[in-house]
This record gives sequence, structure tokens and C-alpha cells, in this order.
Amino acid sequence: MVAQFSAGRTFLRQFSRFLPYATRQRLIRLGRDIRSLPERLRPGTRPLPWSFVHDVGGGDFYKVGENIRDTLIHQAGLKPHHHVLDIGCGTGRVAFALAAYLSREGLYTGFDVNVGGLVWMMRHMPKTEAGFRVVRADIHNTEYRPDAALPAAGYRFPVGSGTVDVAFATSVFTHLRPADAENYFREMGRCLRPGAAAYVTLFAMTPERWAIAGSGGAFIPFEQFGDGAYVGSADVPEATIAFDETLIHGWIAAAGLRIEGAMRPGRWCDGDPGRDLQDVLLLRRIEA
Repeated sequence: MVAQFSAGRTFLRQFSRFLPYATRQRLIRLGRDIRSLPERLRPGTRPLPWSFVHDVGGGDFYKVGENIRDTLIHQAGLKPHHHVLDIGCGTGRVAFALAAYLSREGLYTGFDVNVGGLVWMMRHMPKTEAGFRVVRADIHNTEYRPDAALPAAGYRFPVGSGTVDVAFATSVFTHLRPADAENYFREMGRCLRPGAAAYVTLFAMTPERWAIAGSGGAFIPFEQFGDGAYVGSADVPEATIAFDETLIHGWIAAAGLRIEGAMRPGRWCDGDPGRDLQDVLLLRRIEA
């Protein structure tokens, strides 16, 4: 039965490649919303964002946020009194978990390009003693903000230099073009205090992975998109994008950051069910 289900998913994934990107995404989001109806209708269920408002991916909305919060605590050293920067906060998946963790001395700053997601987040955010600040990033993105003019490559994070204790960006670099991603690493380096940490997920391409992905064998299909970048759709590059691992390392070093430990590879290429979908990096601001 498991083998049949897996084969069915593989067939649907291969078939979906022939559909226009926008149609494919609408079907995926519609499926998630339909599957969530029993839980939404259950008495006492906490409010859940709709995928058509802002797609936060699969999994339990609150549980995933709590898992990321716990990772920030145990790996990045997050403390209740810290200033946390949520890069691409979406509908507040992690913010809800942080609301119950940060103390009165703590501060949360989140920003995102998707207005609908921010509105939902602020409407349902629980009361908290910590300071909470949410900012709309008025920057161009072919996936979420095609009407905006400012490129992400010129965006300055809405925090002061050296004021952030922990920053994180989950499923953000997977939607940035190379110049934009380089700027986001640079901005992380600017805003973090010396010795502070950043938790980042992305898709890092290596020659070995490209041999698999380029032949259609990866969980996520990719095609080359200029030097050092690979996209799932050339029509909407920011929908899914990967970068050469060497390029990523260069951006990190230039931003005054270092990788702590080693990159934790995701299952996007080899399908290992025991891993996260995306590759994971823990970065540390180099102390002067």
C-alpha cells in the first residue's frame, strides 16, 4: 500500500510539470485547504491561515512554528529577553510560538512582502508581554509582490545595526534571486550583534546534486537560471530557487558571518524522509 501511494505521488508530481505554474500552485493550495477543513471545524481549534492567503507549506501550522522556536532556543541560543528578527514572517507561524516565550524585555521584529499574510497574523496574534513589531516590506517579488518597484537587492532590514540577538529565515532564500540573496546575507551580518546567530533554510546546489536534479530525479525539479542559480520555473523564478553552494559560502563570508558546524542537507534531492525538505544552516556573526 505504501509503495502504491508513493508511486501515485510520483506520477502526480511528474504530471503536474505539464501544467502552468500558476495553475499548479492553485491546485496545491486548494488541496491543502480542503484537507484542513476537518481540523478547522473541530471545536476549540486555534485559527489557521488559508493557503490562498499565504502559502506556508505543509505540516501542522502551530507545531512547525514551535519546532522552529525550540531549534532557535537550543541551537541559536535564543533567550526570553532577546531581540528576534523574523525575515519573511508570513502569517506568523513562528511569531505565535515566540509570543508565549519572549519576556517583557524581549522584542520581536518581523517583515514580509505579502500584505494578506501580515493582516491575518496581526488579527490573530495572541496577547504577549514582549514588544512586537511587524513591517510590510514594499519590495518586488514576481511571486508575491509583482507590483512593487524596489528590488530586494536594495532593501534594508527594518532594524538597527548590531541590535539583533537571533535572526532566522525559513523558506525565504528559496524565493530570492542571487543579488537579493546576497543582500539578505549582508543585511543579516549588519543587524546581528557580534557573536549572535542566524538560522537559515535554503537549497544549496552541488555538482553531485545537479547531476540528479538536472535529470529530473530530485523531489523538486530545477533548471539552470544564469550563473550559479537554478529555478523550478523560469516564468516565476522566485517561486523556487537554488544557488551553488560555493556562491552561498562566498556571500556568507563577505557578510562577516561564518557557518557553525556544517550544513544539514535536506531531502529535496535524495528524498530521505528523516530530513527537513530544505538545507539548514546555522550562522554566527564573527566577533570583532
